[in-house]
Amino acid sequence: MRVFLFLSSIFFSSFSFACTCATPSLAESFEKADYVYIGQIQSSELTGETEVTNFLSIEEEFKGHRDTDILMSEVSYSSCASPSGVGYKYLIFGNFGEQPKLQSCSQTQVLSSFKEELIRELKKLAANKPL
Repeated sequence: MRVFLFLSSIFFSSFSFACTCATPSLAESFEKADYVYIGQIQSSELTGETEVTNFLSIEEEFKGHRDTDILMSEVSYSSCASPSGVGYKYLIFGNFGEQPKLQSCSQTQVLSSFKEELIRELKKLAANKPL
């Protein structure tokens, strides 16, 4: 009976793995990014079977001068997905020559009404860096 319970727990535990990743700290992400800003998705279009191109309006810039107003995302039904939505605001970390991507293991993320602390921290980081 013990062997059965042990094997059952191993088998069923494989279905319960949560999304985990080593997301860099806000300060590390800010340092590595060429530009950081808040953008709101104005429109989106499906540009591949699972790829979505999101067109942004810029709300606030914290670092650098962006070279794109586009945020790429994917259509996914996994529990680790980071979907995008028209009308939502996103914190974008980008590098020149690359399209920023909305991914579950990055600092690029949707902004909710509970992100005031995040914005305060970004303003502190921006105060110490030249635009």
